Amino acid sequence: MLITVEEFARMARLSRRQIDRLRSRRAENFPKEYEFGSGHSKYRQCPRFKLSEVEAWIDSRALW
Repeated sequence: MLITVEEFARMARLSRRQIDRLRSRRAENFPKEYEFGSGHSKYRQCPRFKLSEVEAWIDSRALW
């Protein structure tokens, strides 16, 4: 199952801005990003993440 960036941020209890920073830095173990168009515009990207990868990343953060 794929989730949106907003859902990812809500699950991780981070802001969208924090998630965007992590995406741009490609932090270690950060979930792989899948790009899909929004359906409204061919130029707008809607990144998605696999739920299982996000949950694993959140669990790994608990150890920090």
